[in-house]
Amino acid sequence: MHQQVEEALRFAAVRHDGQFRKGTGIPYVTHPVAVAMLLTEDCQPVPVVAAGLLHDLLEDTLTTRAEIRERFGPEVARLVEAATEPDKNLSWEERKRTMVQRVHTLWYDEVALFTADKLHNLRSIRLDIDQVGKSVWGRFKRPLRDQSWYYHELLEALRPFKSTTGLIEAFETELNLLFYGVEEEREVKLQKLISVVTGGFEEEDWVQEAPTLCQTAFELNNVMREGYRQDSPSDLLEVTTLAEQLREAGWQNDFPLPVLSGLNELSYRAALKTEDVIALMK
Repeated sequence: MHQQVEEALRFAAVRHDGQFRKGTGIPYVTHPVAVAMLLTEDCQPVPVVAAGLLHDLLEDTLTTRAEIRERFGPEVARLVEAATEPDKNLSWEERKRTMVQRVHTLWYDEVALFTADKLHNLRSIRLDIDQVGKSVWGRFKRPLRDQSWYYHELLEALRPFKSTTGLIEAFETELNLLFYGVEEEREVKLQKLISVVTGGFEEEDWVQEAPTLCQTAFELNNVMREGYRQDSPSDLLEVTTLAEQLREAGWQNDFPLPVLSGLNELSYRAALKTEDVIALMK
């Protein structure tokens, strides 16, 4: 093991001491160690692997940027800062949108670090669901629908960098496994979700599907039953905007509001554009 990686491992273990993964008794340091292992498997250079071990220190400990720069040098400090979310006083939505928008500004080594972090998070969630079920989503600040939105948006933001690291393909595979229960051909499962919106939800059609996909179908059905909130101008604006976009894209059907609500919800969760929705319905 390279000396810088060894020093980063020790430093991270001390600074994350007493911290645990959300809702578990698993020491938090297992996450940065796993991120560093993914970066090593991706043949990333030593500073990137060291940054993998340190990437959560600015967010989750009292460690400062100056301290990381002094101990590990400017290159590692740059990488750690690139993987750090903005001010935690911002709302969850603001922080996540900022991270999605930041992706296109990242250097290739920063993309690898960022992707390894999110890849391991997805794998951890999937393992936890296998062990304890859908209650896992209650550990997070936002429910399944918002977590789905975030990871799908990240995938779209990362696509232009796909040739720079194998971690992005692994990230897409893990996303598919978690949210759809398949490694590839996510479109087949999306079409089945579309069928809930256009034809209704029958529980027996979903019991053999992956837990998260089944839960998504159930929640989509609930959205359609509840419909948009008439006292919410934003809800009404979203579904009417979608209806206009569908007409402009050449779709002739006039959908009832519950169906538009369902399509709008699925579009949000899976980061679908209007043309994607039309393609899935054909």
